[in-house]
Amino acid sequence: MHEVNNRLAALTNLIFLVRTLSDCSLRGVEYLDEADSQLRSLGEITSRSLAFIRLDTEAKEIDLVDLATSALRLHNEQISKKRINVQTRSSESALARVKKGEIFQAITNLLLNSIEALPHSGNLHVRVAIRGSNAIITIADNGAGIPESMRGTLFDSFKSSKSEGNGLGLWIVREIVHGHGGTIQYRSSSVIGRSGTIFRISLPTQSFARTRSPQESYVVDIGKKTRTVVP
Repeated sequence: MHEVNNRLAALTNLIFLVRTLSDCSLRGVEYLDEADSQLRSLGEITSRSLAFIRLDTEAKEIDLVDLATSALRLHNEQISKKRINVQTRSSESALARVKKGEIFQAITNLLLNSIEALPHSGNLHVRVAIRGSNAIITIADNGAGIPESMRGTLFDSFKSSKSEGNGLGLWIVREIVHGHGGTIQYRSSSVIGRSGTIFRISLPTQSFARTRSPQESYVVDIGKKTRTVVP
């Protein structure tokens, strides 16, 4: 949505500039050409989004290691700008029957939260593994940690600590995981010197398990001895 908004803002500015010209000069044509380019970029973004929606019509066996790798690649520019140290440790493959687009969105949302929370040259750990009949996705960072005031309502909709946030990111993640019969747990600490947050998604590797109650969809642990290094 940030990408969409950036291009919409560019289009608005370009149209304004064209309108201020007394006639459609060569300069005006250049502005219109740039507007056309921005429109094409916007079309590409919406097309990719629609492709993910089409993939979500049914669950298929997906390698979650490949999916997590793709999600990391999507954020490569932000990771590079902040010089974040990314550490991955995964099984050769972790197959699970899931809706690809939905799980991709859940992983992406968690990665984006970690990237935004991390300081320059911070550490990001991503792990995918099979444990019994479940696939486990772990995303950990050594950022500032989740404010204690937010922990009780972390997965509620329209609750956000970001000035520009809408509070839907983690709510969507929980709904996606919950819809797959899985669970999401987290630990977070704001203690200086050992601050950070760990999110752990557990998904059944076979067809969707029973629908879990909201009380079972996540576990909160705000102990002061939280570690950020993935075991």
